[in-house]
Amino acid sequence: MSIPVFYEPNPIASPFLSEDESIHAHRVLRLKAGDPIFILNGKGQKFEAKIDQSTSKKTSFYQLKEIENADKPTYAIHLWIAPTKQMERMEWMVEKCAEFGIQSIGFFHSRYSERKEIKTHRLEKIVISALKQSKNLFLPIINPIVSFKELVHQMENKPVEQKLFAYISEPPSPSLSKSIQLNRAYHILIGPEGDFSQEESEALLASDWTPFSLGRAILRTETAGLAATHAIHLLHEN
Repeated sequence: MSIPVFYEPNPIASPFLSEDESIHAHRVLRLKAGDPIFILNGKGQKFEAKIDQSTSKKTSFYQLKEIENADKPTYAIHLWIAPTKQMERMEWMVEKCAEFGIQSIGFFHSRYSERKEIKTHRLEKIVISALKQSKNLFLPIINPIVSFKELVHQMENKPVEQKLFAYISEPPSPSLSKSIQLNRAYHILIGPEGDFSQEESEALLASDWTPFSLGRAILRTETAGLAATHAIHLLHEN
């Protein structure tokens, strides 16, 4: 039987699992006193511990010991995406991007957006679940939705990071692999399925965002977000 994994952001200061994690430990896994567990804090550390007392409200642990402390990756992926009308498609993308490993996922609405509001609470639960499943050690941040103009303005003060946006054009923009500089922090912008308006594309170019192509096929928004995330990981494997 594999040792179950839990998420607790500060296990050293507080030897208790959250209520959600306690419910999973007590009702689903039926853990008992003395059972071993792993704990991830989402900040690069992995711990081992033993269950002390288990209830659906509060499960405590003891004999906490750090067994892994990872350095931050040499590059960071910050994905910004215009959410689709079907929220389950966004949830699928968030889960898969978190499994691959990503620093943050944020949302924006633009002229052709299908959705202008988004609830982040469920997405935060999804990334925690993906963290535990994938055994990644860094929890992605979920950023609330902002307007296109707000996002462009926010990024104007980040000159050391590389800003790229998926751009459908004729002739096609250079591929992502030819556009990125290795070992940087990347802000990747994926537009709505109606694409960016001409004015928005021009605003991005004027603000030093680099256009890139994901190939000849026209991808769904969530597919493009996942493809860009995975492509950057693969480029850093060499």
